[in-house]
Amino acid sequence: MHKIAINDGWKFKKLADGNINDIPVSAIDEKNFVNVDLPHTWHADGAYRGLTLYSKTISTEPTWKHAFIDIPGADQHAVVLVNGKKVAEHKGAYSAFRARITEDMLGQDVRIDVYLTNMLDDGISPLTGDFTIFGGLYRGMNLLVTESDAYFDPTYYGTDGVIIRTGVDGDEGTLSAEIHAVMDDADKILIEIVDPDGNTISEISSDRVKELSTRIPDVKLWNGKEAQALYRVKASIWNNSKKFDEVALSTGFRSVSIDSEKGLCLNGNHFRVNGVAKHQDFAECYNVTSESNIEKDFSLIDEIGANAVRLSHYQHPQFAYDMADRKGYLVWAEIPMLKMTDNEDLKENAKEQLKELIMQNIHHPSIFCWGIQNEIGMFRDAAYMHVTLRELRDIAKELDPSRLVTAANLYTVKFRSELNSSTDMIGYNIYFGWYYGNMHDYDEYLDRFHKERPEVPIGVSEYGVDCNTKLHSEKPVVQDYTEEYQALYHETVYPIFESKDYLWGSFVWNMFDFSSDMRKDGGLLNLNGKGLVTYDRNTRKDAFYYYKAKWSSEKFVHICSKRFVNRNGNEADIKIYTNCDEVTLAVNGKVFGKRNNSGNGIVLFRSVPLQYGDNAIEVSCGDYSDSCVFRRSDTEDESYRLPNSGAGQAVKNWFLSENDFVKEGFFSIEDSANDLIENLEAREVLKKYLPELVELMLTKDVIPLGLSMQSILSRNTPEGLDILALNKELNQIKNDLV
Repeated sequence: MHKIAINDGWKFKKLADGNINDIPVSAIDEKNFVNVDLPHTWHADGAYRGLTLYSKTISTEPTWKHAFIDIPGADQHAVVLVNGKKVAEHKGAYSAFRARITEDMLGQDVRIDVYLTNMLDDGISPLTGDFTIFGGLYRGMNLLVTESDAYFDPTYYGTDGVIIRTGVDGDEGTLSAEIHAVMDDADKILIEIVDPDGNTISEISSDRVKELSTRIPDVKLWNGKEAQALYRVKASIWNNSKKFDEVALSTGFRSVSIDSEKGLCLNGNHFRVNGVAKHQDFAECYNVTSESNIEKDFSLIDEIGANAVRLSHYQHPQFAYDMADRKGYLVWAEIPMLKMTDNEDLKENAKEQLKELIMQNIHHPSIFCWGIQNEIGMFRDAAYMHVTLRELRDIAKELDPSRLVTAANLYTVKFRSELNSSTDMIGYNIYFGWYYGNMHDYDEYLDRFHKERPEVPIGVSEYGVDCNTKLHSEKPVVQDYTEEYQALYHETVYPIFESKDYLWGSFVWNMFDFSSDMRKDGGLLNLNGKGLVTYDRNTRKDAFYYYKAKWSSEKFVHICSKRFVNRNGNEADIKIYTNCDEVTLAVNGKVFGKRNNSGNGIVLFRSVPLQYGDNAIEVSCGDYSDSCVFRRSDTEDESYRLPNSGAGQAVKNWFLSENDFVKEGFFSIEDSANDLIENLEAREVLKKYLPELVELMLTKDVIPLGLSMQSILSRNTPEGLDILALNKELNQIKNDLV
């Protein structure tokens, strides 16, 4: 089957008053179109959530027997028409799908119309999320063409019609090829397996079209960063000596397992996940990311020394998984289930997106787990969720028994919740020291989870704080958005994770700043600033170098706070991140001293004198060095501080100390709104003090009920509310959920 790009010369327009469920059947109005090339997102012209139309006329050849439109991604609900006839509909922004051009249309010019909307739809995930829904045919479009009546079926869940499953049995690899093909005029399927050295090591053939299996003796294992052994599987359709169609896929052989005490194992050996998470977007091009953008991302992940990537929160471009295979990264792949309601259409859509994710990516050895939800407990923790998650888990296990199934829970999800019982492993998204609590709370929280749920493999699937590289402080505090606080946070928190042998690992949130059109925090517009690297990938924040010091074998030294140039003190503490054993500091050409690496990647020189004006700072370790200039003056540079940022005001303890409101075994405002609402006595207490809020909680699905009542009230405290009195009454109601 031939692939022909059809990206040039499209016409595009917005249909602000249109509805994708009621698209026009009459001739299309030719007015108001603009010329665009694919891949394309309309977000480049400003945020818009509504109906659009892409249109193009193409020429088809009379020699073509079958032709399909290949759409690698359409954000997010598409209806495809050819010559006015509906040929496909797809709900989901991130997976590939194909549409057949019927045979009677071939040999002539045909018009392709793609109606596409990114409007919020109660039946399509994601319903919410801290990232932008850009819209667009953002991964381009192709034609798939064959001149034969025998071909691999490209309409089977958007795959190439060949599903490769691999396993390891002792020293042997096992491989099965599930075939979906049209076999008119053909009599044989041939599978060839080529080893990592380019040698054809196995050929199997059959006239059966459902599945072919074989074993690979002395198999070379794909083993993460240590070895990226990739095999090539070629499947072809034949009649005697004539080949009709061929599909080639790369795959690998490895085993994964997990234990609640020992963590993750790759090929039988312990594997500590030192991971970063990333979204697919990139400054200036938004979701229209090219292969060079993805290569840039992976080069930075290479540099930091991570060994795993969480490709959040949806299916990423195929090239991203290809890169992970080739570079040896373990990948957490997931569907965009970020809010689950009791809507049957939404549940079915989640199942369909999961099937597409697995079938389109099952051959990638880098993927070690399938994620089926992220923070759905933010809105509630209900029985229908538990049922649906078990159904999603069962689908994943049926399609792919070789991989783990996982989920990411909000920190407020109770340890005994069924949300922690539906998957092989669990990650918690925890933000102590930013949204609540303090940095050291991770220690007790994780130990408490492991004590209460010793059978559940636990890791940290998200942690991080926002940072604006223009903001700085010598005394960083929570929510000041400074580069110094982000660095302090990571160097404080990560060693806690390292000390827990039962943790399977962690993923930094996030490797890169990313677009979030709901945000206006820290002086950053429409950006989540938790990245270790800026949105344009041009600036590595200080925290990046902390992890490089922990994870990378590439020797370096890095002076922290280099962008904090203007100082108004007569001395400064100078902090170095490095993986060298000893560092020398020179100030204005004179050696100040030498310090040994603390073992945590940090070297600190305290109370370094600064002269008025420029101070040349240089650190070195053999051939490795770094330098900067600090400029001392008598006045503070106020541009380093963000007015009205709420700096130093943690959410926890915003009106009381913990001992004032927590009573063991009883309800308090620290409990989730969901738990309080579900308890009839607690609900009546809330109604007494917060009648309008309770009415909103019961009738509208807009408040995240999975959050603590304390957190909800901190965002908008009703005037005159007596917090102490409310909490005192809640303390009288026994909490059987504890």
